[in-house]
Amino acid sequence: MNPPVNKGLSRIGEVADRLGVSPRTIKYYEEIGLLTPGERSPGGFRLYGEPDVERLQRILRLKDMGFSLAAIREFVAVRAAAREATREAVLIETTEHLKARADELDARIEKLNQDLEGARDLRQELQRDLALCEARMKELKQDNTS
Repeated sequence: MNPPVNKGLSRIGEVADRLGVSPRTIKYYEEIGLLTPGERSPGGFRLYGEPDVERLQRILRLKDMGFSLAAIREFVAVRAAAREATREAVLIETTEHLKARADELDARIEKLNQDLEGARDLRQELQRDLALCEARMKELKQDNTS
């Protein structure tokens, strides 16, 4: 049995289960610098606090949206830059990056909405085809019993 973890911290397996990913995925994101465990237990276990979990959730949402790991790295870096900025020039540049990413997300949302509309149209067509097939089967059964 594993010893208890510090209050408010979770082990990698617990975080993985909570977010529906494998521990290997989390370790990979650590290896490429997208995520860092908040702490380590005395036994060397990775421990994650809520801010770490929120960062990982953001990474996973971006990945699910189809962003590359390089783009995700930029999203994460921009947020960190905004938090750590001590000069207005850095914040202005960060703001421009964030606006560009927001525009990119808006374009993706629009594309997804178009795809969803197309899928709904296709589903209606398939429903009509299904109804046609069912009607024809019914007609054939009636013809065969006559």
